Amino acid sequence: MSAASPEHRFVYTSRNSAAKPAKKKTTPAEHRVQVAAARLRVTLDERLGRETPAKTKALAKEPI
Repeated sequence: MSAASPEHRFVYTSRNSAAKPAKKKTTPAEHRVQVAAARLRVTLDERLGRETPAKTKALAKEPI
């Protein structure tokens, strides 16, 4: 069966079915990784002369 077969040609999903998923709770380990990544992003943006989003700056200031 190919992707262009008649069974798959007119399959559409409604716009509402792709609603925002519920925010999942991050583990402490995942949060530490996100903080470290934010710190790297801030450093890189400073070196390249780019603007860092405020949300990323706030995350980078959190303790690991």
